[in-house]
Amino acid sequence: MRIGIFGGAFNPVHNGHLNLAETFFEDLSLDKLFFIPTAKPPHKSDEGLLSGEDRVNMLRLAVENKPYEISTIEFERNDKSYTYDTLIELKRFYPDSEFFLIIGADQFIHFDKWYRYADILNMVTLCTSARENEEEKQLIIKSAKRLGIKDRFYMSSRAVIRVSSSEIRGKIKNGSDVSMLLPKKVFDYISEKGLYRV
Repeated sequence: MRIGIFGGAFNPVHNGHLNLAETFFEDLSLDKLFFIPTAKPPHKSDEGLLSGEDRVNMLRLAVENKPYEISTIEFERNDKSYTYDTLIELKRFYPDSEFFLIIGADQFIHFDKWYRYADILNMVTLCTSARENEEEKQLIIKSAKRLGIKDRFYMSSRAVIRVSSSEIRGKIKNGSDVSMLLPKKVFDYISEKGLYRV
């Protein structure tokens, strides 16, 4: 099988995430795509991070009737959420599958800072999107050469929705309308629970 892995805090999941998932699901002819919410992000403060329950609930609402799955594999560990450890576990479940790791361009450019990044590169095809401009595209290509994967990565140049979870949280806190940036059921969930307002 061809399996896509899309990890992140998803705090909250938004239309940009879903747009990216659809892009790679189609472009790479994936059989499965897993959204994997991080329990304890290793490179970020967990201040302002909603509970795993809320983030998983929002993901479930977001991917209803879509060909994606949610894995809570990282909540089953008590330590920080390292992609390397998650991949090792997934390979036990799907030993004969090909894995495609979907990450943002900013993460791709700094991928050599990831925990055991060289081991990860031996297990996956790294996938990203050049969503900003030609300069970003060239940075990605340069980074791929530096990582030694210049012929073993995938870069989509399809248009993506430019929005971030932190931007959405800020807008909610300021009372701005974010209904167009989120799946309707996720927007309703956030509104009903009064999330991100404090």
